[in-house]
Amino acid sequence: DMSSNSLQKYGWTIWNYVMLYALGFWYLVKELCTPHRKPNGIESQHGRVGIVTGGGRGIGLETVHKFLDLDMTVIIAGRNVPALEKAVSELRAQGVQGGTAVCLELDLACMSSVCKFVHDFSALKLPLHLLVNNAGIMFWPWDMTVDGHESHWSVNYLGHFLLTHLLFPHLVANSTLDTPARVVNLTSSAHYMGSIQFSDINNKKNYCPQAAYAQSKLAQMMFTISLAEHQKSCGGSVVVSGVHPGVVATELFQHVAWARNFPLLANTFLKTPEQGCDTVVYVALSKYVKEGGQYYENCTVTTPSRAARRREDRARLWELSCQQLGIDSFGQL
Repeated sequence: DMSSNSLQKYGWTIWNYVMLYALGFWYLVKELCTPHRKPNGIESQHGRVGIVTGGGRGIGLETVHKFLDLDMTVIIAGRNVPALEKAVSELRAQGVQGGTAVCLELDLACMSSVCKFVHDFSALKLPLHLLVNNAGIMFWPWDMTVDGHESHWSVNYLGHFLLTHLLFPHLVANSTLDTPARVVNLTSSAHYMGSIQFSDINNKKNYCPQAAYAQSKLAQMMFTISLAEHQKSCGGSVVVSGVHPGVVATELFQHVAWARNFPLLANTFLKTPEQGCDTVVYVALSKYVKEGGQYYENCTVTTPSRAARRREDRARLWELSCQQLGIDSFGQL
């Protein structure tokens, strides 16, 4: 019956909307009351190579900035290469002299673009020590990608799953117990209110942008724990971590009404992209980060949601992801 369906959909949307804003408000208060921690235990990264997805703006660009300051070679991955190159020249103009930046095209809404990016990276004949899965979208209207995936699912989660799978042999080849290679997944505190809709993974039935975003971020956290366990079981040394960068004023908020309408309010209460990248940089580079499968907020290990820790759901998600991408054995090329 149509009216009960639309009532159900309306209720679902309102519920997610209220939950997400309540969670956001709680985090704002929590961050205002907790001193901001700066990363420590980080040395020069000369000779090391890292990839940052979505590295042309916001937290991604600030992360690139810090990596270059530490003399790292950074591969900046994004949809618009001229815009990435412009961002790099602006950093150079501001006086960032260290490191090397290479800009390559990557569109996480298109799986053939992910494959092409890995091909382009391999052609550079560089080692790989670090992958930062940072790119993301938030609260977008309903949209399907060329491969038939809902856009949050593809950009925030599935594209990064495929990217990590394809780059994993490079990471393993450059990982030792003393200096492990690392994967950093930018998840979000929104994962606490997320649930995986296994029977409707594209959220077609009751599309709600907040729920789709939370689902993709929960999936990223589940993937983080599963991949870390996968490493442990096969004696690998790659350290895989999940990070909530904080509630940060970036272009992600373009679909958030209050942040769009009251930019001054947003900039007063939200963390700056520079503060937001601190936990990312800490988890990516600090010698104090040794154990994989952890979730970090404000440079501190925090307990992820119960849903993220549920083993059978993680196994089901892993299987579904491999099935959606046609992967027989993760990380084996």
